[in-house]
Amino acid sequence: MKAATKKATACLLLPTDFQQPARRAFNYGVKFARLLGLRMEILHVIKTPSDRSAPPIDSRYLRSLKTSAMLDLGRLARIATEAGVQVEPCLQFGVPDACILRQANHAHVEIIVMGTEGRAGWDRLRLGSTAHRVVSQTPCPVLAVHGGLAGDAARHPARVKLERLLAATDFSPDADQALQIVSTLARLTQAKVCVVHVAGKGMGRKNGERKLNVLLDGLRRQGLAVEGVCLPGEPVETILSQAAGWEADLISVGTQGRRGLSRLILGSVAEGVLRRAGCPVLVVKHVSPLIQTGASPERRHKNA
Repeated sequence: MKAATKKATACLLLPTDFQQPARRAFNYGVKFARLLGLRMEILHVIKTPSDRSAPPIDSRYLRSLKTSAMLDLGRLARIATEAGVQVEPCLQFGVPDACILRQANHAHVEIIVMGTEGRAGWDRLRLGSTAHRVVSQTPCPVLAVHGGLAGDAARHPARVKLERLLAATDFSPDADQALQIVSTLARLTQAKVCVVHVAGKGMGRKNGERKLNVLLDGLRRQGLAVEGVCLPGEPVETILSQAAGWEADLISVGTQGRRGLSRLILGSVAEGVLRRAGCPVLVVKHVSPLIQTGASPERRHKNA
């Protein structure tokens, strides 16, 4: 009974300001929702002052914003429904990051998919503002999607590529959890996986290579097409260089590494990768239901 209830309520949260990065994130949200058998909640927040002493917003202006937002939410909901995803549009008033975090904590959310570099709306939705606070504070994994090419509208979710997945690891618990989600995605999409460890010199590198080989052997026993590299260098530059050379479609990182990768925490390596990666970045911390349960075999017929 509990499993049936969880499956019915498990949710992918897609915050959107309807700008270009959010439109691109929507395509990834539809893809992930189909792969993982999750319903999608599309959240738009009409920004209103949090300071009660601020002057009130004109009611006619608010009604105009609400009407426009409902039309945009309805359009996205129709696209997702046509793609086979159960969807629920949601409109709220308030401070965007606070509304997103509140929703993430109370809506059975297993993953958040969001854009990171809005040129307008939500005070330039950049890392360091709304996106930064969501990634830093949310209890669930976040897929951060940068803006694509102009005209890359929310029309073709099926075109999202997840064929080459790169996982950065320092063998910490959070990095291990990120790799488990990547492994789940790889099984569902038949994707190739590259595991990258950035190590020091001498015995540090030899120890890293030994641990990496053990990790790779375990993944291969699961039937995954996986390769791995243990490289010296500065972590952010090394991860990004490997991702570019390997033509990765997605990078995964943990956020609270206990050792290696300069303590992979938001504000250092994870944030550096998020800011500069040329592909979406999956940021994972804490224990996620996606890790505990994975995607069940019966969901595979929904693969995009």
